[in-house]
Amino acid sequence: MNKQLVVVESPAKARTISRFVGQGISVLASMGHIRDLPEHELGVDIASDFKPVYELTMNGKKVVRNLRAAAANADEIYLATDPDREGEAIAWHLQAVLQSASKGQFHRISFHEITKSAIDNSFANPGSIAENLVNAQQARRVLDRLVGYQISPLLWKNIRKGTSAGRVQSVALRLIVEREREITAFKPEEYWNLDAIFATSNPKVELKTRLARLNGAKAVVSNADMAQTLADALQAADVCHKVAKVTSTPRRQKAPPPFITSTLQQAAGSFLKFGTTQTMRVAQALYEGVDLGAAGSVGLITYMRTDSFSIAKEAQQQAAQYINRVYGPEYLPPKPNFYRSRKSAQGAHEAIRPTDINRTPDSLSAFLTPQQLKLYRLIWNRFLASQMSAAQQLDHAIEIESSQGALAALTLPDKDAASMTPGVVCTFRAATRETVFPGYLAVYSIKDIGDEDELDNHTGKLPPLTPGLQCSLLKLLTEQCFTSPPSRFSEASLVKALEQNGVGRPSTFAAIVNTILEREYVLKDKSTLAPTELGFAVNDFLVEKMPALFDIGFTAEMEDALDQIEEGNLDWTAMLRKFYAQLQEWLGPNQLLTPMVKPTLSKLNALLNKLFPENFVFDPPTGKGARVYDDGKFIASIQQRAAEKRDLTERQWKALFNTVAKYAARETKFMQTLDEAGLGEQIRATIQENEEKPEKTEQEMDPQVVALLNAMSKVSFEKPVKRNRRVYDDRKFYRSLKHQVENGGVLSPAQLDVLGRLARKYASQLKDSESFAELLERLDRNAPAGLPPAGENGEGEDNGGGASAAVPDAALHERCKSILAMVKEISTWRPAASKGKRIYNDQEFAESLQAQFEQKGVLSDRQLSALAKMLGKYSKQIHDYQGRIKALGLAAAAPVTLEEKCPQCGAPLVQRMGRGRPFVGCSAFPKCRYIAPAKGPFKN
Repeated sequence: MNKQLVVVESPAKARTISRFVGQGISVLASMGHIRDLPEHELGVDIASDFKPVYELTMNGKKVVRNLRAAAANADEIYLATDPDREGEAIAWHLQAVLQSASKGQFHRISFHEITKSAIDNSFANPGSIAENLVNAQQARRVLDRLVGYQISPLLWKNIRKGTSAGRVQSVALRLIVEREREITAFKPEEYWNLDAIFATSNPKVELKTRLARLNGAKAVVSNADMAQTLADALQAADVCHKVAKVTSTPRRQKAPPPFITSTLQQAAGSFLKFGTTQTMRVAQALYEGVDLGAAGSVGLITYMRTDSFSIAKEAQQQAAQYINRVYGPEYLPPKPNFYRSRKSAQGAHEAIRPTDINRTPDSLSAFLTPQQLKLYRLIWNRFLASQMSAAQQLDHAIEIESSQGALAALTLPDKDAASMTPGVVCTFRAATRETVFPGYLAVYSIKDIGDEDELDNHTGKLPPLTPGLQCSLLKLLTEQCFTSPPSRFSEASLVKALEQNGVGRPSTFAAIVNTILEREYVLKDKSTLAPTELGFAVNDFLVEKMPALFDIGFTAEMEDALDQIEEGNLDWTAMLRKFYAQLQEWLGPNQLLTPMVKPTLSKLNALLNKLFPENFVFDPPTGKGARVYDDGKFIASIQQRAAEKRDLTERQWKALFNTVAKYAARETKFMQTLDEAGLGEQIRATIQENEEKPEKTEQEMDPQVVALLNAMSKVSFEKPVKRNRRVYDDRKFYRSLKHQVENGGVLSPAQLDVLGRLARKYASQLKDSESFAELLERLDRNAPAGLPPAGENGEGEDNGGGASAAVPDAALHERCKSILAMVKEISTWRPAASKGKRIYNDQEFAESLQAQFEQKGVLSDRQLSALAKMLGKYSKQIHDYQGRIKALGLAAAAPVTLEEKCPQCGAPLVQRMGRGRPFVGCSAFPKCRYIAPAKGPFKN
């Protein structure tokens, strides 16, 4: 029997698929990409037709050994990654890495839903990797890397270290910045609404209307004087009010199409208040499979990264049967609804839909998290609605004209004075929308962004009035209004704007939004996106220096080019050559990275043997700190690597060219040899670049910093602390700084800043700590951009080992000492309590703060408040607790244990301060949630 291996991206997907494949078939997860461009190098061989240089990712290094071992024992390997560019690229990299370990046959299988029928069908019809999709992904990756590596250094130089430019993210930032400037520059214009309530005697009705037209033209009442003039005239006794027009216009509202990635993100954002990243994370879980108890892990929706509205016939038929059974045949359209996808959509994909329409949201509520249930319900409702008949509606309108009398004497202001004629006719209008047959609205009534209609908020019928019917004006209301600026983008509306402009694709929308938020170019203000000062600076620099590169139209053209590569209509290297030529033109030759000319390894070995024969005299080794630089050993290591036919990294190539250039500048024969090898221009450019670099001058460390480091040698440092995957070790970090300085090194601004934090953290242990006050203040002022000065980063234990508390002053020290003295009066401690995965132990908490105080001489305000809150539980054991806690200014934070017991569980009751008033609650909260109003004022 053949041994078979299936490789997917995630453990959840592997778990679901394992249920549907036969025994003996192993399903493993690659955990995403196993290879990518290197993190700290360009990773693109520009001279070799933009050939990417791939290396194993950190994740790849962890999983590749197990994958290769499994592939070695398999006769057939099925690559079952996601059905899009990224999934195809992952499959391509997997095959490249596993092929050398296996003699088995590789197959590419894909499916848009993780169901037994879909998986069985994919195994029955295996294919091969789609090279066009891989090429499109490679082109996008190289394109983004070229932009990032060429432009980001300019931002570091001109804006701030750590900033970056992205081909698409920068365009998204531009949209947000330009919208913000529109809002800032907006000048509101005054206008007035006139609402009239009319009454008729037969039938006896009242109708609220709004002024819609003046003399047949759209009503524009621009100021208070005009509003008052009209109001006075309308309320005159001699004005005639009568019904002028009554209409009921049939309207057929078609069902919306099923979700694609962008519309799902928009609907989840506007209706569920989900961010784009959150939406995709929850959708991914629904796609990969959720444990449904006895049914096992089941994929609940189809693939969520899609721009196609296509629906499988089986799914349409299943939906039709469900609609007919639950809602009736009248809710089914005469023939299945068809929705046309945009030109660039991937036709092989499906829209996002439930894998089984019979799995209703209510039937799954016991198995899904609240977020999963909300999103699944949204997808389920939208898909079902998309297969239903249109809604039949009537748009009702009644118009009432006011004329004659006082209105006949009025004259409307007009720009053309010659055309001014006396007499004004005011047309008031009321409108509603009545749903005659709900159709799909019985299931889904959420409007897409931009499709909102004012009449949707005015439903129902209007009274049965007839034209010519006389009315009386009961009441006239005037309302001053001002025009509003355009709204800021939300995540949902930004995705819509990107999609409308042809920027980004289903797999990138969430990443684009997430990137500009993570880099703090944009902040979330409630649910809207507001650019930061850094965002303004980055955008303005990019738009000023390279307007064409970050033009929305150009970015959309590049997306179209990637689509053409995917379709096989464009060569990906030709596209990159054209783009790189444009980039060179925009940046100028002096700004563009010069592509390295790299000889083959065999030619490299011969060249190095010729340049550096055995009797060549290298410069003596030089030392810098603990490092020793030996040119002879370096060249020998490169020769050995080339002889073993092991590729050089970008960093090794650069170091090699720098070393060769150093000696070529002195040895006249070098250049002739290098010219013959085709490397002459490369080395000349390197020599020139090195000559233009400013000479590094020897720097000496500030004597005060040296003195501080020496003084800290006797500090008793805290034990290392592990948070997530990082370990924070103050002693180790201090020793590394001291070793660097002792070996002639100079501390960077960032290192000096953290040294200052450490000094403040352990100030109570420093002898003559006051003598370093001036130095610490100077370090605060010179803290590098992006690092807050010491004392502004919360508590010491929250910032990676560096202290933020200032050198303790006497008053604060005594305040901390006084409250900790109360801890010592507690003889009986409550047992530890758990909440979820966390355990709360009052005694351990108090002891930890006592130890921190003894070491640092200070506690933060936040710690003091928490300690006071905890001490309130033990107020009966503390002498004059209320007086002492009040004297320390912490009374509001401290609960008071009462004599009474909880009527529900018998635990002591506690009086606390709520929002402006005291209340009584159970001390066993959250296990017991008893609560009652306090009797009388707070018991201090």
